[in-house]
Amino acid sequence: MKFNPILHRLSVIAGGLLVVLGIALGAWAAMNLPSRSALSTVDTPVLPRSTSPLAAPVQIASQSVSPVAAPATAAPQRTNADSPVGTPLASPTQNRPEAPTDASELSDTEQDIGQDAEQIESPPLVIGLGADLPQALQLAVAELAANEGAVSITQAGAPTATLSLHWEGTQGVPFYRQVFAAATRFDTLDTTLAWDELTRLWAEPDARFAQVVYLEGTAAGLAARLGAPGDHVVGVPDMEAAIAAAWSVTPTLALVPFDTLHPRLTVLALDGQNPVENAARFDPGAYPLTARVYVQGHTPDAQIHRDHAAYLQQLPRTNRDPQQLTVVAATGVTAMTRNMAAEMESRGYAWPAEEVGPELAAADITLISNEVPFIEDCEPNTSPDNLVFCSKPEYMETLVASGVTIVGLTGNHQNDFGWQGMRDSLEVYAEYGIPVYGGGADRTAATAPLYMEHNGNRLAFLGVNSYGPPSAWATDTAPGSAPYDLAMLSATIRAIKDEDVADLVFAEFQYQESYDVAPLWDQRNDFRAVVRAGADIVTGVQSHVPQGLDFFNPTPLDGGDPAAGTFGGERLILYGLGNLYFDQIWQEPTRDNLIVKHTLYRGRHLSTQVLTTVLHDYGQPRWADPARRQAILERVFGASTFER
Repeated sequence: MKFNPILHRLSVIAGGLLVVLGIALGAWAAMNLPSRSALSTVDTPVLPRSTSPLAAPVQIASQSVSPVAAPATAAPQRTNADSPVGTPLASPTQNRPEAPTDASELSDTEQDIGQDAEQIESPPLVIGLGADLPQALQLAVAELAANEGAVSITQAGAPTATLSLHWEGTQGVPFYRQVFAAATRFDTLDTTLAWDELTRLWAEPDARFAQVVYLEGTAAGLAARLGAPGDHVVGVPDMEAAIAAAWSVTPTLALVPFDTLHPRLTVLALDGQNPVENAARFDPGAYPLTARVYVQGHTPDAQIHRDHAAYLQQLPRTNRDPQQLTVVAATGVTAMTRNMAAEMESRGYAWPAEEVGPELAAADITLISNEVPFIEDCEPNTSPDNLVFCSKPEYMETLVASGVTIVGLTGNHQNDFGWQGMRDSLEVYAEYGIPVYGGGADRTAATAPLYMEHNGNRLAFLGVNSYGPPSAWATDTAPGSAPYDLAMLSATIRAIKDEDVADLVFAEFQYQESYDVAPLWDQRNDFRAVVRAGADIVTGVQSHVPQGLDFFNPTPLDGGDPAAGTFGGERLILYGLGNLYFDQIWQEPTRDNLIVKHTLYRGRHLSTQVLTTVLHDYGQPRWADPARRQAILERVFGASTFER
C-alpha cells in the first residue's frame, strides 16, 4: 500500500480531537455523577440499632433477656404535694424509673464511684454479670446495653469483661444495696424477730418457723448475707407461691426483696428496724438484712474508666429508695367533746396526743376522721345523754400534735350546730392549712376527691356517710358530710383510675354503728362493692370498737383482673378501727382501738402495720401492753373475713 501524506495528517488530527473530547467528558462526569459511596448511602437506608430486625437478645448470666425499650419521654411534672391539691393534675409517664440512686442510704464509697476514675480514653464497656443479681439491676443493664452502642454484656469473670457486678465482697467496691424483708402471714401476733434468731433459722428450723422460703433468683444475695442455708430453706417461683407458703399450715417465714412485698404479709422488725417504715422510723445502716452488689474493674490497676463510671451512674443503686416511699397513718373516731373536753380543759389542749401523737406525726400523711365541728365558745357538756357535739377551736392543738395532714368529715355530727357552725368549722381547718374530704361547703365539695402526691405516690381520698341522719348530709346549697350513693361513688373511683390521676384510691365509710367486732352483712357488701369499683383501701370510721378486716379479690365477673392471680388483685378492707380521741372508756371494747400504717412504694400498696391502743382518762390513748395487744388482735383477726 502506497503512503499518502495527506490522509496520515488527517488521522493524526482526528485522534488528537478524540483525546481532548475524552478528557472533557471525564471531567464533566467527575463533577456531575454520584460517587459509588454516595449511591450506596442512598440505596441502603441505615436502621436505628433498636429497630434492627436482626438484633439478638442480650445474654445475662446464661439467661436470654430481650433488650428493654428506651424510656418514654417524661410527661409534664405534677406539683409535688407534700401539701395536697384539690383538682386532678396531669398524669406522669407510666415508665417509672426502676429505682434511682438513693444517696442518703449509700456509703461514701458507693456514692463516689467514678470520682477518681481514669481520664484516659476508655475501651468499650463490657459488663460481666454475676449470678442472681437483683432483677431491677439486670433489666437496667440490659436497657443500657440496648441503648448504648459502646456497652455490651457477658458473664462475670469472662476474659472480655472490663468490669463486673457480683455479690463477692472481697473484690470491688459496694455499688447496689438489695434490701430484703422477713415476712409471714398478716394475722401474726408477734411482729418482731432478732437477727441472731434469723441467722439460726436460716441454718435450721426452730419452734416458731418450720420452713423458710425465698424467691428463686435471689439465693445468691441471701447467701452472701446469711451463708449456706439448711435443707428446710426452699426456693419458690414467685410472690404468689411465697404468700401461699406463708399462709400454709406449716409455719413459714418468707425472705423476699422489699419491693416485692404484698399486704397479705406482715413484715417483721429485725432488731427493732422495719424496712416498711419511713426515714423517721427506719435506719438503713442499722438494718441487718441487706446484701450488697459490688462493682469490680478489670483493668491492670483495677480502676474504672471515667467513661465507664458515667454509664454506671445510669443504673439503679437500691431496691428501696426512700424518695419513692410513703407511709400513711389512718385512725378511727375522733370526737373531742363531752368528758374528753373537760379533761382537756384541765390537762391541756394537746394532752390527748401526748403518747400516740409522736408516732402519728412520724407518718408522711396522717389522716383523722373528726366527727365534731369546731365552734367558738363551745363549753364542755359532760352529760352522758348529750349527743349534740362541739369542740373548741383551741382543741386543734391535739391534731397539730398528732401531725394531722388531712381530715375526713364523714361524721354524723358535722351539722350539730347548724349549717353556719359547719361553715365556721371549715374555716378553722382552712386557717390551719388542713385539707378535708368526705364533707364540705356543699354536696359538690363534699363528694370531690382530695388528691395528694408524696414522693411520686399519687393518692386520692374519698369519704361518704351512709348512716345519716339526713340533716348531716350536704346538699346543693348547704354544708355537711357526703351522702352515700354507690353508683356515684363507683363512677368517681372508676374515673380516677381511667383518667390515671391517682395510683391508689382510699375510700372511707361512716356506716351504721355497731358495737360488735364482726362487720354487719350489709357493711361487708357495701365495702366490697367499692373495691369492685377500683378502691385500693377501704376503711370504716363509724365503729367505736375495732372490727375485723378483709383481703378482697374481685372475680373477673366482678370486674377483677383475671391476670392478677389469687393474691395480686386483693385489696384491703378495714371494717372499723374503733376510737382514737373520744371519751368512751366505760366498757373494754370501746377502750381498745387500732391505728394502721400503710406503706406505699412506687405507686403500689406494699404493706400495712396494725398498732393497738387503749383509752385512758376519758380521752388519752396509750399503747397497749403485749398481753392487751394480743387480746385485741386475736379478737380482730378472729372476726376477719379473709380466707386463711
